Amino acid sequence: MQNKSYSEIIGMFSARTVGVIGDMILDIYISSKPARLSREAPVIVLEFEEETTRPGGAANAVNNLCSLGVNAVAIGTVGDDRHGEELKNILSQNGAATDGLLLQKGFHTITKTRVLAGDLHTAKQQVLRIDRGKATGLDDATSGAALKLIGKYADKVDCWLVSDYGYGFLTKEIENALSDLASRALVIADSRYNVKEFPRITAVTPNESEALSFGRYFLNDETDIMIIGRQMLEILFLKYALITRGNQGMVVFEKGAEPVEIPIAGSEEIVDVSGAGDTVAATFGLSLACGATPVQAAKLANCAASVVVMKSGTATCSQAELLDAADKYL
Repeated sequence: MQNKSYSEIIGMFSARTVGVIGDMILDIYISSKPARLSREAPVIVLEFEEETTRPGGAANAVNNLCSLGVNAVAIGTVGDDRHGEELKNILSQNGAATDGLLLQKGFHTITKTRVLAGDLHTAKQQVLRIDRGKATGLDDATSGAALKLIGKYADKVDCWLVSDYGYGFLTKEIENALSDLASRALVIADSRYNVKEFPRITAVTPNESEALSFGRYFLNDETDIMIIGRQMLEILFLKYALITRGNQGMVVFEKGAEPVEIPIAGSEEIVDVSGAGDTVAATFGLSLACGATPVQAAKLANCAASVVVMKSGTATCSQAELLDAADKYL
């Protein structure tokens, strides 16, 4: 079968439905400028300018999919608070199905507040981050509701994207349900700390640090990414693994094929890497769902990442931007 062109693959995005399961986060950005030294302590007083919010974590993956024109379904937990309501509203306004954003008693919406500072005509730099939210896990009622939602969308979703930031949404029951789904849909896992917990799915997309952790755990402190990637396929019974390596690009592993190294797309003078892993996982899984080969899917994910790292904060890549990047670099 002849490979589809990149424009054909991107043109199919709007016909696909992707379900995102994981830790939904609201990113808060407080912009300020240095004003003076405090009289009370040897610290700089920052003068508030503005506060903005963006979807983060699994919600950033949802937002990226919406920006690419996909029918996105969000499944996760939010708190019965203003941050949860704001996150739900942002995703809903961007076109995502948000009936899967579940309220759990006693749960506070996970937030990451970044304080940025810079003077007039200078780029704002992050000087402080405050995280709110703990790895509380799911109560029985919320876990049951999540499993019902997965079943509800099982026949509608072309690709499931697991976005695991370690806050406890991905219970063993949900992980098992995803393994079962892999027989009839693509299942891609992007896990910050627990790649090893996602066997018998389609693919995982760890960064180099996460891959090295896998090497320490399973392979006696192995540090050769090529060996780790191959063994990851065998140990976890995967079809593919995509390991991202920052400014060294990425490597795609496919069962029965030689690994393919993909150099970084675009400039190495990046602005912000926040959320780029979400963009990579979302674009990789989506492209596979549109008939791309794993190498094609990885190259499109690489192009999408080249767009978002040139923007400040957690950002998205549109279809038009991806088409332009693919035209430049592929």
